[in-house]
Amino acid sequence: MRKNGLTYLLVGAITALMLSVAVGCSSSEEETTSAPAAASAPAAAPAPATKAAPAAKTTNVFGREMPSDAAPMADQFLKINYEKEGEALEFAVSVYNSAAGSIQSGFSLALLSTDLSTVPGGATDWSSSPDMKTWTFNIDPDLTWSDGVPVTAHDYVYTWQYYADPDHAYDFTWYFGMLEVENYGAIEAGEKPLDSLGVTASDDNTLVFQLDTPAPYVPGFMMYGSPLAKHVAEEHGPTYSNKPETTVSSTPWILKEWIPNQHAEFEPNLNYTGKLLPYIENFKAVYGERKFDAYLAGELDTISGPFTPADQEFLENDEKLMSQRGLSPGDFRTHYLFFDFQSEPFDDVRVRQAFAKAIDRESIINNVVGSEGGEPRYGILIPGFPDAAGPDKLKQYQGFDAAAAQKLMADAGYAGGEGFPKLEMALRQETELFQAAAAAVAQQLKQNIGVDVTINNMDRKTYMAGLNEHDLQFAMVSYGFDYVDASNFMGVFKTDGRHNWNNKEFEDLRVEAGAMELSDERSAKMIKLQEILSEDVGSVFFWSEIQNQLHKPYLKGDWREENQAGWAGLQFPNWNPGFGAQNIYEVYIGENVKEYTRSAY
Repeated sequence: MRKNGLTYLLVGAITALMLSVAVGCSSSEEETTSAPAAASAPAAAPAPATKAAPAAKTTNVFGREMPSDAAPMADQFLKINYEKEGEALEFAVSVYNSAAGSIQSGFSLALLSTDLSTVPGGATDWSSSPDMKTWTFNIDPDLTWSDGVPVTAHDYVYTWQYYADPDHAYDFTWYFGMLEVENYGAIEAGEKPLDSLGVTASDDNTLVFQLDTPAPYVPGFMMYGSPLAKHVAEEHGPTYSNKPETTVSSTPWILKEWIPNQHAEFEPNLNYTGKLLPYIENFKAVYGERKFDAYLAGELDTISGPFTPADQEFLENDEKLMSQRGLSPGDFRTHYLFFDFQSEPFDDVRVRQAFAKAIDRESIINNVVGSEGGEPRYGILIPGFPDAAGPDKLKQYQGFDAAAAQKLMADAGYAGGEGFPKLEMALRQETELFQAAAAAVAQQLKQNIGVDVTINNMDRKTYMAGLNEHDLQFAMVSYGFDYVDASNFMGVFKTDGRHNWNNKEFEDLRVEAGAMELSDERSAKMIKLQEILSEDVGSVFFWSEIQNQLHKPYLKGDWREENQAGWAGLQFPNWNPGFGAQNIYEVYIGENVKEYTRSAY
């Protein structure tokens, strides 16, 4: 078996500063006089020097020593924001209809560091067979659920069977299906039983994955593999995490209260046995679409964009706020337009190419999104992500060219938009900013190729049902990475995957490249895949986000330092305790918090 050479993330205690006071005389000190001693008497021994007592060390409930500049423990809580309400708190139950940012109560097998490296989480280490089709994960034997029951490989097997079970209609099943685990597709289609899935426990602490195709990126793929507690789910159902009286946790925090459309509050899991020790003891996810206002009022400690155009303008004109800003590519998210590729008129590549060339992305970025909030994009991958094709390579296929767009429409039989059906652009319960961007696209399609487009900002659940059933004719959506490898983004466009764009050349190359060892040859194939995707317009790639963030100056810790890519601020996966390996574990509240208005926990 071949071991992955990954560095384990160690969270050490920070040593408090020791102050010592040297006692002695200085030439500037006032001298004192006394009667001389008798000649026969020996000189008195000098009084021993004294040292100040060391400053008292503060240790939190997890046993971690607090930094010397930390505020009192009563202030060690974090208030974050979430903008949409949903039906479940647990990622393994619902992703697109999740609540409170889908905070996990269990560790994924592997976590993501702020430098986008894969580090141990629920598993201490892993190995693969030479052909990379069998992967073995060793579950941390020290991890337990908060009720004292050990976290085992059986929890992960149960959870993967839950993903694939057609009775659950899990809304993120397409993602886990990308890994090509043995029988996953057949189980999802109701053709095979759950226990035929190629995810098994050889013992309590050994989890084995059998794949149909080789995959070198499996550990990184597991970032989203947080488990359900099998024994609790079988007793109370999979939504046990929605209620404090039935929830359990293997992370440092556990649900204290969830009030839908208000907040989800988490308190210390005093039975925590994991290796990652945080500073903060409590955190709260606060619901609200106007997060910018809440931040200004001191009701939130940290928020992430994108912000509305008005909020962005306000931010950029406020020097004090700009000093609190952080920038991040987030999850390297690209917004794009897709079609029902199997039906007229979008089964004609000329129509798709016309749509791609009819949109002046730079104008929309400059006038709607703002240059501080995004960049034009002509392909799915953002520069800086592994194996991303350079923008010039893809702009030739989807760059703005109104004259070329008009000719393509005429060649397809729709000169000036004549005879082209009226379209509805579906949006996924988007914010004001994304609605404005969609309106700008509609305006340009009308102006440049004569196509009439109305916009329907659908509720998220209805939209996702249409997306999963390939039942949307024309829509805007976004995608950010779920694991750090170009194959992740290419897998979104696999045959009969998230979309119904099917291209045999792309699919054959995608499977071939995805199974290769990491190498220059593999990278070249990934770049070729991006060219095929953009040229054949597997979607119209539109813009990528630069995530503006605001963090109160009293939020301290290493997470604020620049990462290896040069980004300073909160790096993905933000504050999620079950995915990330640094942010929420390294943040603490500084003693300067007293200088700011801050609402109570």
